[in-house]
Amino acid sequence: MKNLIFGILLLTAPAVFGQFKISGEIKNYSEKPVMVRMNKGAGDKLVNRVETDKNGKFSINIPQKYSGIVSLTNLQRSSAIEVLTDNEDVDLTATYAPDGSFKEIVFKKGANAIGFQNYQNFQNLNDLKNNIFPLLKSQYDPGDEFYQAVTKEETRISKLNPAVELPLLKYYSQVSELANTQVDNKSTAEIYTNKILSRLSRDNDYLEGSGYLSTLVLNYFRYSIIGATSQEEINSTVEKEIDHLLDVSDIETPRGQNVLSAIFMVLPKEQFGSILEKYYSKANDLTCEITDELRSNLAAHNMTVGNKVPDIKFKEAVKGFKSLYDVKANQKIIIFWASWCPACRDEMPFIKEYYQNFKKEGGEIVAISLDFDQNEFKNATKDFDWINYTELSQWDTQGVEEFGVSSTPTLFLVDKDNKLIKKASHISELLETK
Repeated sequence: MKNLIFGILLLTAPAVFGQFKISGEIKNYSEKPVMVRMNKGAGDKLVNRVETDKNGKFSINIPQKYSGIVSLTNLQRSSAIEVLTDNEDVDLTATYAPDGSFKEIVFKKGANAIGFQNYQNFQNLNDLKNNIFPLLKSQYDPGDEFYQAVTKEETRISKLNPAVELPLLKYYSQVSELANTQVDNKSTAEIYTNKILSRLSRDNDYLEGSGYLSTLVLNYFRYSIIGATSQEEINSTVEKEIDHLLDVSDIETPRGQNVLSAIFMVLPKEQFGSILEKYYSKANDLTCEITDELRSNLAAHNMTVGNKVPDIKFKEAVKGFKSLYDVKANQKIIIFWASWCPACRDEMPFIKEYYQNFKKEGGEIVAISLDFDQNEFKNATKDFDWINYTELSQWDTQGVEEFGVSSTPTLFLVDKDNKLIKKASHISELLETK
């Protein structure tokens, strides 16, 4: 019986301990970080960070079921390897070029990853055929050798037929085409708003995994206001269409909440702030379980004076503290900054001077660094006696989204109960609130 149970455990182990794995080798990229991002809801999220070995090899275990795009980026996020996977193992090779980009990408394993690369290559060739070749041909006579060579290449490209029979790849190609369609008249706009509504209400989580959900929501509003002649008409239409979107997608479901997060993302607060306030209130009143993304949106929106700021759970204890709330003080200043930020480097000497009396009066500073290099972080903080924390994840650092941080440095003064007193960009702005 014990052997039987052990055998069953072995058979089920992959499902328990990992859904799929992405592995590979990147030349000229030894002992460097690979940032792993997946499309979650309205946007993508950093889900892991692994280091390549001395040969540039890496292996990433994805523990949950996932169908969609996985982006493997460098720290600066200046270059990415896009991997399409339908919960399947992937193996690849690439080269890190001197210009900081990933090149010579070859997928050796993963049917969708291989098919996706072929599909992208076809799309690039098709773009040449449709947009570049006509311009080139216009400079030559039909009898010219170059003109005929371009025509021959056009014919070759036209005969190409990238295989998209895999369900996920077929879905991606269809939703990509919908997301990139240009619409400029009211009759066509109505057709495409209905197509988008159908996707938002009927599609499975392939939609979130594709990374196109927010684009479709944005296009839905763009098409809906075609023909509007005043800001008042635009506002009225947008509000009506938000109600319609949330009705068909159901705000009490993950899809409806993803759509709402996309609405918050694509509609500028400067233009639609009063309208959006209505939907922030609706979201705050939800009694069902909500997505992490919507929770972060609400936390950032609720960062107003008198409200409690979100907690930040430290991945590793700092000076014995395991979280922001763990730090007890009469007042706290929470600083989001980075050693690579010139404005932060200018501000830190003033903060250091301010800290002396602030500490004596029972205050404490918790500095959340958006650094990505451990040595740079250590060198920058060696003379700072307050609580210094970093995840080496830049803008993906915990708290950035929840606190609504969009620039550095950003300072938050809170009381002993972690309620916000004031938000500032410079320590001098807090002098009058002491």
